[in-house]
Amino acid sequence: MGSPESNSIIGKAVLRREDDRLLRGYGCFIDDVPEPAGTLHLVFVMSPYAHARILALKTDAARAVEGVVDVLTGADFAGVVKPMAPDYAQPGYQVVGRPVIALGRVRFVGELVAVVVATSRNLAEDAAELVELECEPLPALVDAHLALQPGAIKLHEEASDNVLFRSIFKTPGFDAALAGADHVVRDRFHSQRLAAVSMEPRGCLAVHDRGRDGLTFWSGTQIPHIARTALAELLDWDEERLRVIAPDVGGGFGMKAYLYPEEVVAAALARRYQGAVKWIGDRREDLLTSNQGRDYDYDMAMGFERDGTLVALQARIVCNIGAYPTFPLGASVEAGGAALYMPGPYRLRHFAFDTCAVATNLCPTGAYRGVAAPVSAFATEALMDKAAHELGMDPAEIRLRNMLRDEEFPYVNVLGIQYREGTYERCLRRALEASGYEEYRRRQPAGRLAGGKYRGIGIACIIEHTGQGASRYRARGILRIPGFDSAQVKVEPNGKAVAYVSHTTQGQGHLTAFAQIVAEGLGIAITDVTVVEGDTAQGPYGTGTFASRAAVTGGGAVLRASAVVADKLRRLAAHALEASPADIELSQNYAHITGVPQLRVSIRDLAATAYSMSAGELPPGENYGLEATDYYDPPYPSITNAVHVVQVAIDALTGLVDIERYVVVHDSGRIINPPIVEGQIQGGIMQGLGSVLYEAIRHDAEGQPLQASLMDYLLPTMADAPDIEILHQETWAADTAGGFKGVGEGGTIGAVPAIALAIADALRASGARVTELPLRPDKIIALLEGVDGSTHREA
Repeated sequence: MGSPESNSIIGKAVLRREDDRLLRGYGCFIDDVPEPAGTLHLVFVMSPYAHARILALKTDAARAVEGVVDVLTGADFAGVVKPMAPDYAQPGYQVVGRPVIALGRVRFVGELVAVVVATSRNLAEDAAELVELECEPLPALVDAHLALQPGAIKLHEEASDNVLFRSIFKTPGFDAALAGADHVVRDRFHSQRLAAVSMEPRGCLAVHDRGRDGLTFWSGTQIPHIARTALAELLDWDEERLRVIAPDVGGGFGMKAYLYPEEVVAAALARRYQGAVKWIGDRREDLLTSNQGRDYDYDMAMGFERDGTLVALQARIVCNIGAYPTFPLGASVEAGGAALYMPGPYRLRHFAFDTCAVATNLCPTGAYRGVAAPVSAFATEALMDKAAHELGMDPAEIRLRNMLRDEEFPYVNVLGIQYREGTYERCLRRALEASGYEEYRRRQPAGRLAGGKYRGIGIACIIEHTGQGASRYRARGILRIPGFDSAQVKVEPNGKAVAYVSHTTQGQGHLTAFAQIVAEGLGIAITDVTVVEGDTAQGPYGTGTFASRAAVTGGGAVLRASAVVADKLRRLAAHALEASPADIELSQNYAHITGVPQLRVSIRDLAATAYSMSAGELPPGENYGLEATDYYDPPYPSITNAVHVVQVAIDALTGLVDIERYVVVHDSGRIINPPIVEGQIQGGIMQGLGSVLYEAIRHDAEGQPLQASLMDYLLPTMADAPDIEILHQETWAADTAGGFKGVGEGGTIGAVPAIALAIADALRASGARVTELPLRPDKIIALLEGVDGSTHREA
């Protein structure tokens, strides 16, 4: 495929159409949705114990509060709501269910033990304070390695142990390949768990319609259609009676790509009370109960020949997934993804992994921007650096030696995943040149210290699996994710278009990018295109927005549906102009004969004909209307690639890290809108920066969280944002509709290893091992002083 033509609106820097409304305060988030008269409000009582047996729940005092309708416990939902059991009985899985409100036993601090229903939130909060929970504390498992030990207490009676998912893989001849390697490097890596901290915490409004026994469910969700299916399953309702609407969503990052117990309870109670029920979570609830991410340990080995050629890679991965598998993605998404990303952009034929998801007495974890890929890349790239130094090579040289070259595509990697195209070597060389890498190395003191600061440079070469379709989810054992997405494109009688898309936006710019695709496909102005998302009653069924899939699956569906409508416009125009449809072009809101632009008819006039609103007649055999619905399931994952090069300076006294330069060369396929792509990369890099330098959800030995607010959980601010130099490398995807690839997670995947390895390079003369995240100033000072401070534990 070639580059977009100069007159194409795809690829142009169109201002985001949604920003004006949102920046002026005209958005509609969950708490802005108008409440029907008589709306009841929910406040949940949460467990203060990480692990305990429930002995009694005293609710009489709470029920006696004026304005309280009821106080319900787990027993009130047993038999009414099915347990949330996301996985299926298949090799590697143990299926366990999660009651929407705890029954008999609590398994993490924050687990729901009761719900107060009242006429106002304030009354419900006051009453919730009066609920008395009596428990018998049980030993808490916080460390996943301790949960793996023989004789460890089982968190779920229905499971044989605490390993809820495990996958083992080894290529033929692996053992001999690793044993025969000239040089083997080994190390262990750990990443602390993180909170997603979206701008808008979770919430929902469930409105029951007595007349049709239906439910309209407003939720800040990334997966409205999957959420509808899941609600119908768990509540045993007819799915066609449920409507899920996602209004403006203030950030998700994967955390909102799930159905949560609070939402199921709200839906059940709306039907029970035959009215409206609302729940809005606060930041404390968000930090305690919203799915967290990246509590991983990697035990790694890489074998090389003397010239730096990679021979074999071995990984043992332990993912601490907390108390329950998350619904609907299940227990495998992190542990499976951790292994999936390991080969990266490198030529690798011998690979072995043992990866598992372990239940502990912590908040459940799930998909968070990049899932396991940032840490997988950190571990792999760190060992690349270690091997380079031990073999007397430059870190850039060893990467170039092992990186896939242009002539090797299409390439099937060691796990059978096809890389159809890529610019891995080109991106690395371009990033090295743009960042002045060679000159930096020449000037860098051997001790790394100059002017009171330790300076270092880090390289991360990464890939991102985007736009995964049904075949990849089935191959990974994830059966509740359809994999496809859909779009209905409709030209109204006035000639303007509406695209109904199965995705939903949380800030990615869908309403602009999809409008660009429709505008180009139909030859109309982008101002004449409206994009509607997030409503299961309007858009056709689809998967939703997560895992960098919107541009690929949503863009592909929009492109295909637009093409069908465009073909009909050409037929209508050909009939009106007495020409062949093959000779009709659509541009600037007109259909004209190729080479004869004055012989034209407006799209508006053609639409009027299609709806029998003019004197024009339809061609023989044509039906009325001007719309099409199409579904798109990409045949292969679209593999994007990038190289991040980061220069840091570390204050020798305080341990504070300053990013002096950040260069990224990113190939995200055919670019729809450059500023949107750059915004995604920049935002991803900032989240990666936070996870390297600041963020960590920590617990004491009893499983008590040590952060209850954003006063305790440190986030990066704009003051921490470096100037990011972004260079685009545009290679169209060979097999996806439109040549699009995803871009949502690559910034984070690359930032984590690049920043961490730049710090490691700056500290190299001290002999420090940078193997654990985050790298806060106290940790860096400890490393400089020769104190490891690692929290790694042997299994």
